[in-house]
Amino acid sequence: MTKDMTESRRTRYTRQAMQDALIELMRERPVNAITVKALCERADVNRSTFYAHYASIDELLHDIEDGTMAWVTAALDQLLRQLDVSGIERIIEQICRYIADNRNHLQVLMSPKADVGFQQQLLELIYSRRGVAEQMQSGAPDTTEAQMRMRFAVSGSIGLIQYWLSTDLTATPEAVARTILTMALPRHDGDSPTIPSFQRHNARA
Repeated sequence: MTKDMTESRRTRYTRQAMQDALIELMRERPVNAITVKALCERADVNRSTFYAHYASIDELLHDIEDGTMAWVTAALDQLLRQLDVSGIERIIEQICRYIADNRNHLQVLMSPKADVGFQQQLLELIYSRRGVAEQMQSGAPDTTEAQMRMRFAVSGSIGLIQYWLSTDLTATPEAVARTILTMALPRHDGDSPTIPSFQRHNARA
């Protein structure tokens, strides 16, 4: 094994140890209350090692978030190449399985106390993909309502995933995906979107 390969493996191990330590500490306190000293003690590294990799705790957190976003992006691109629009539920199932498989990190990253901006960015990434967004916004009479549907789907999905994680994943990824799909996609009767009751009342007036 070459020296470069050994150093690369050591670097990955060190960064992973610091990422795991940050996730553990975020279970105990808000991220803005976590010091470099506390993180180094938890990860069993010295301060110079920390600063060789990261400039701050926030940068370390963003590295964890970026890794999550990269996986989701790659998964979506692969799935959307293989599936037609009717396979959107399978796409969401795949994301839910990823959440289940990585629950230790994501219970923290998706918690109400974590970075809401990251949570919104993650869900918007999923819903903005071609095919997913088209179905979610189908039947909307104008751009404003289409955007409101998207915002509702993102916010509702974040809340549902937070609840799911807080129950230690008592529901299956498939069940969560079906619920998200039910909330996110408008129902159709044939080719016409179902009109909510308050709209039907106004239409008769």
